[in-house]
Amino acid sequence: MKAYKLMALFLLPAALWGCSDGRDALPQDGKAKLLIENCSSEGTDGEPTPVRDFGMVLLDEQDGGYAGVPNPLHVTYGDGWTFPEVTLTEKVCRLFAFSPFRDIPGKELPVSLNPQTDYLASGETRLDWQNRSADIGMGHLLCLLEFTVDGSGACSLLAEGIPTEGTYDLTTGELSADPLKGDVSSASNTLLLFPGSTGGNRIVISFGERTYDWYLPAGTFEPGKRYGYALSPSKEGTLILSGVSVRPWVSGGDYTGSIKPNE
Repeated sequence: MKAYKLMALFLLPAALWGCSDGRDALPQDGKAKLLIENCSSEGTDGEPTPVRDFGMVLLDEQDGGYAGVPNPLHVTYGDGWTFPEVTLTEKVCRLFAFSPFRDIPGKELPVSLNPQTDYLASGETRLDWQNRSADIGMGHLLCLLEFTVDGSGACSLLAEGIPTEGTYDLTTGELSADPLKGDVSSASNTLLLFPGSTGGNRIVISFGERTYDWYLPAGTFEPGKRYGYALSPSKEGTLILSGVSVRPWVSGGDYTGSIKPNE
């Protein structure tokens, strides 16, 4: 089993705040209610994208559940943040957030490529009764592949012989892909895959009335990156790679010409 460390996650400025019962109770006597200021993911246009439905796991410094907390907590946003009330004390509370919400038994999040799902996770946020407001920033766990044929994205995809299941450890930030491999399909021109080394995997591309076999070049996929493949039909009826782009799954920082950019 191979493990890939998630790239450093970022924290974003607070835009709004709320609490589980809509009241901002003042901290006193070494106790205070947990507040959520904001939860966002990396945006595509330079702006954070709000995440308004996610899960939280609250742990102590020994990786045990924080006292009185029924992990995982389901958090939603309407007129304010709604989640089971949490009382913070002098003991440190380590908050880990993830999306979409899953009723996981511990600190490990199952990750599956079938169906295609954009998994998000945060780094550690340390809280206590005097530092009770959480501003949560999440990052993408997977990488995204985007294909165009003759400049058009009107195609569907089938990737063969790739890892389809894995586990993400919220506390270590490690995503481990299971060794068992399978197929992943997409009705659009994009595919979400596990980060890591790749090469030689067949991608079946349906475009118009034609179906093409195309093979991924060798390279290393990184979490939170978008890999663009521009393909053109040849006279022989195959697809030719005419361009590659690698850029963050966020604004700026475009790279072209190689599978893994020099950074």
